[in-house]
Amino acid sequence: MKRGIILALVIGLFLFPSNMVFAANVDTYGIGAKATALGGAFAAYADDPYAVYYNPAGLTQIKDKVVSVGSMILNPNLKGKGFEVEKNGTVVLGPENFEDESPLLVVPHLGFVMPLNEKWTLAIASYVPFGLHLRWDDTANPFLNPASYDCYESWYMRMVVTPTVAYKVNDKLSVGFGVALGRGSAGTYLNSYPLFQNGITAREEVELTDDFNYSFNIGIMYKFTPKLTLGITYRSMADASFDGTLKLKDLSAAEQAALKAAVAAKGYTLTKFETDVSLDDVNYPRQVQVGLRYAPNEKVSMEVDVVWTNWSIVDKQTLQIKDPAFQALLGAKQDVIPRDWEDTKQVKVGIEWRPTRLLSLRCGYFYDPSPIPDHTFDNMWPDADKKTYSVGVGLNLKKWTIDTVLQYTVTEKDREIGGESEALNHAFRPNSQVSLRAEGEIWGAGITISYHF
Repeated sequence: MKRGIILALVIGLFLFPSNMVFAANVDTYGIGAKATALGGAFAAYADDPYAVYYNPAGLTQIKDKVVSVGSMILNPNLKGKGFEVEKNGTVVLGPENFEDESPLLVVPHLGFVMPLNEKWTLAIASYVPFGLHLRWDDTANPFLNPASYDCYESWYMRMVVTPTVAYKVNDKLSVGFGVALGRGSAGTYLNSYPLFQNGITAREEVELTDDFNYSFNIGIMYKFTPKLTLGITYRSMADASFDGTLKLKDLSAAEQAALKAAVAAKGYTLTKFETDVSLDDVNYPRQVQVGLRYAPNEKVSMEVDVVWTNWSIVDKQTLQIKDPAFQALLGAKQDVIPRDWEDTKQVKVGIEWRPTRLLSLRCGYFYDPSPIPDHTFDNMWPDADKKTYSVGVGLNLKKWTIDTVLQYTVTEKDREIGGESEALNHAFRPNSQVSLRAEGEIWGAGITISYHF
């Protein structure tokens, strides 16, 4: 029976992501309810299956086989205010207000740990280290939601399966290593403003996948004393290679004929309104997480972590258009959007109190500065500096552990863009300046259930 449960879990690790809805933000909102309730300050704690991500060295603390499953549910509420497009000193669109229409978003996680002996531990887990999925009003009327001409739906996600091994060097030092085998997807839907200017209403849909990528998770855990522990984790960059299609949709018969004639005048034949495309220059960043945990007694512990993320590897997005006829239609072989993202440092704090053996109470906080500068902010990546607060309860039964979390994220202040965003201006080219204010909040709730053999 136990072997059957383990086999079913391992198979599920590889199959379950195919039909789920993934989302978070540019970075993860937490993997495992326990770590999430502690604000992600978990590199020096890391005593459950999701140590695979937070610090694989911590797996040596687990003495029994453990199977774990859970999910985080997110409800974003994002607002754009005063969205306005100005050309040559004249306001041509807006100002308009709009809100996101994203559904409840589900971020699942699975894990399994198997100690081999007092020194070696094996584990495998599946989770979403990076993700974003947002949806806005898709109206094609630029006077109702002009932002839909920049983007009305976008997503960017990496899901991984991470087999991991950990080794206990001695009572003070443990090390761990895992390979994160990943698959990614990205996409954006928008109303084509350049075509709209020529009297044609069309939706432009770009859907891309990165069938395989990989990275490494390396961890060190050092216990200075029974009360003081240091955790260090390095997560390497994953080189992404996205391929997919660009489609023009909702064209009338007259509009299709007009576009075909325009392309024919340039010496090309347009047989269908889609083309193969690829996306360059968007890799998943490397991270370093350092945590220090202090447990003055068996009931209380507190931890502070700092996470550095190398977002500066994302300096632009280049969409390569494969079909020469489509290149003639769009007037370019590629569409380059500047990004110029910046490296970030998150500060995470978590506190746990265990009043009894059965009950654990947790709270956490982290500050998350946006990697996106004003000059590349857009509706596809409407990020801002954020504060995240969390609370959680853990029930420690004989064989079962049930961890829960409630999380609230809010922008530190309105994000104000006054015409400096090259990415936004690019959508309404030429000679456009776009201005708006953006704010948002995200409620999250999660549960993780673990069984100890």
